[in-house]
Amino acid sequence: MSADSNLSRRMLISSGTKALLSATLFAKGMEKMAQAKNPNKQESGTGTATVAPKTQQNIIKPGALKPQDRIALLCPAGRPHNPSSVNRAVAIVEEMGFKPVVGKNTLKIFGAMAGTDEERLSDFEEALNDDSIAGIFCITGGYGALHLVDKIDWMKLKANPKTIVGSDDNCHLLLAAYAKTGLVTFHAPNMDRIVSQQSFDSLKTAVTSKNLLGQVKSSYWNIDDSFDGTSQKKARSAEDKWQVNYSYAAVEGQAEGPLMGGNLTALGSLMGTPYQPPFRNAVLFLEDINEDHGVLDRWFTNLYLAGALGEISGVALGDFENCRTKDCFNMYSLEDLFGDRMKQQNKPCSFGMPLGQSARSLTAAIGVKVRFDAGKGTIEYLETAVS
Repeated sequence: MSADSNLSRRMLISSGTKALLSATLFAKGMEKMAQAKNPNKQESGTGTATVAPKTQQNIIKPGALKPQDRIALLCPAGRPHNPSSVNRAVAIVEEMGFKPVVGKNTLKIFGAMAGTDEERLSDFEEALNDDSIAGIFCITGGYGALHLVDKIDWMKLKANPKTIVGSDDNCHLLLAAYAKTGLVTFHAPNMDRIVSQQSFDSLKTAVTSKNLLGQVKSSYWNIDDSFDGTSQKKARSAEDKWQVNYSYAAVEGQAEGPLMGGNLTALGSLMGTPYQPPFRNAVLFLEDINEDHGVLDRWFTNLYLAGALGEISGVALGDFENCRTKDCFNMYSLEDLFGDRMKQQNKPCSFGMPLGQSARSLTAAIGVKVRFDAGKGTIEYLETAVS
């Protein structure tokens, strides 16, 4: 090989080394710039957030509803099973002393949804734009509310706050509303799931009373046996002569912060989006319905990997009606599934809260400051939910 060719090879190697060194230095410089812009970013694989955590909103409280206030009855998600479900919702709202206004598209059909996205959005926007409408109550859950969160003009809601009530798939709207505006929203059974005096009274009180809401107390009485994955049969009836109320805490302790959460599936779907609610120091409550334990484990693990469980102050688990291990026998209950993770986090965690979509479910005010005692299984409101 000639001296010229050896020289050329040395020059190429030298040039390549310089290029590699330059690229490495450039990449490290870019990484430092990114870290300076986002100091909360953590190394992957640690189970902590990879994005900057959201700060809590300055909350806005809707005005207390008054007799004869006009309430929009909407279906942002699924279509009611039948027209009588809408009539029943009308009767419930009238029984509360309000004037129901049924959305134009509540009985439309588009797959499982109450009309197309545009039709369901039209009903929601009409309620937002109508100054005579004081509240929006969701008739039923199902599927489709997530399609609307990026289409709603949330600044209109912020400028003209209204009482928003719902659960299940509609929890997407409750959490998005709080994330974008700071408005307190109300997690309660949808109108077609208000099937007891307790859930009726709790909802009416939550949206009308300027007093502190009542204590939420953990109790396993009348919870489905399927809560721990054993069956779909109902627990013993309230007429049984011998009863015992108790609570179970995977991790005892106390926590304070804004009440946050709702449907676990909906919450998981919003993670990483602009509609993800803030978790910093929040007391997180979770519920779900008709879901497999394995799927719930994925959603809960998602909260862990996203860093949410590291930010919250405690977790209160509500009703998981008809949630179980499907198609196989598995002794790993929801208490094990959630409890083991919270023991790792060493944060207060208790089960059996009457929050969710069942007949015993109470209304929860999202964004309102509470005190949570896992050992006693209680949530105490520290401020009012309405203004």
